[in-house]
Amino acid sequence: MFNTIITTVKTLLRRPSTWVWGALFPIVLSTMFMFMFANLSSDGTVDPVPVAVVADEAWDASTFKGVATSLAKEGGDQLLEIHELDDAADANRALKAGEVAGIYTVDDAGTPKLTLLLSYGSSRATSVLTDRSILETVASSYTQNAKLMSQIAQDNPAALADPEAVARALSLEGGTRRVSLTRTTPDGTVIYYYALFGLVAMMSAEFAALSVVDLQPNLSGLGARRCVGGLSKTASLTGIFVGSWLVSFASMTIAIGYVRLVVGVDFGGREGLCLVGGAASALAATGLGLFVGTLPVKGGKASKSGILTGFATTCALFAGLYGEPAMALADDVARACPAECWLNPVKLICDMFNRLYFFEDLGPFAVRAGALVLMTLVFVAAATLIFGRSRYEHL
Repeated sequence: MFNTIITTVKTLLRRPSTWVWGALFPIVLSTMFMFMFANLSSDGTVDPVPVAVVADEAWDASTFKGVATSLAKEGGDQLLEIHELDDAADANRALKAGEVAGIYTVDDAGTPKLTLLLSYGSSRATSVLTDRSILETVASSYTQNAKLMSQIAQDNPAALADPEAVARALSLEGGTRRVSLTRTTPDGTVIYYYALFGLVAMMSAEFAALSVVDLQPNLSGLGARRCVGGLSKTASLTGIFVGSWLVSFASMTIAIGYVRLVVGVDFGGREGLCLVGGAASALAATGLGLFVGTLPVKGGKASKSGILTGFATTCALFAGLYGEPAMALADDVARACPAECWLNPVKLICDMFNRLYFFEDLGPFAVRAGALVLMTLVFVAAATLIFGRSRYEHL
């Protein structure tokens, strides 16, 4: 049986399709995802908002200049990017050209005024609304604090002698504390990579299916020669299973390693457990390939490869791999039929990695990995039963 394992691995590595589906496919698709999602991932920071200011005498004399300048200091908390211009005409030109998101001016009383451009393209709608909100918040907060300080000076001038009390009064911090309900900061793009892992695993089911075809005497001359050998069907099937699993697991390792090291997707420090999940995914894929390979269908390798490809791509659709509409469809199907999440191997693999990334508790991950192992046992048992009962009129 050991020789069967070695022969299976060598045979698979000599097939161009093994390298295409096992190595090139996950690398190419994950690279495409990397460029598609480059502008969607966020590290939680806000880019400084460019704003023009009319640097006249009123601006220089206003205390709002100090507030805006402090918010424009370079660093991790920089909120504004100030462009000082000589007059309102230059500021308006910069605003209309899209160089700045707004204009700050200060009147003779020292009150800041904000000028915004109301018309903008739909492609920039989200970013413009965010910039507007930041600029409006800065101006309104300053105005409110200035009124607050004026009221305190009138009602209780002695309170201004306590710097800490003044700082607390002007602080924008609320009585809230930031907490996270998940293990890591949620990133909506990682689930597509996890769905990709599921598709890569199921595409590697072809490795076992093609190896089983080479074992059947009615489908290949090699199978006829192996049939008259001294190795039993069960031992041959076991050797093919182990050899195909090794190649499938290598494919999953390539996919996981490339996504982590090259694409830069964070696994929350659980890279080792991701490999465990990859091993369980490869087991289910190999079991599926073994089962399809033993089915008595016409067409040989081409038909069985087509069956597995169609099955894998259809399952990937209901795992949400093909974009936001597919992800919405997958969510709707999962809510309407929760059993589909356990019967669809691509969805099950996606959910397994998803639980590992977001949940502190390893229970949900272990349950889904166990479900993949159970799925493997079912496929292997069915394949063994079918192959053990197969009979041939002639070789």
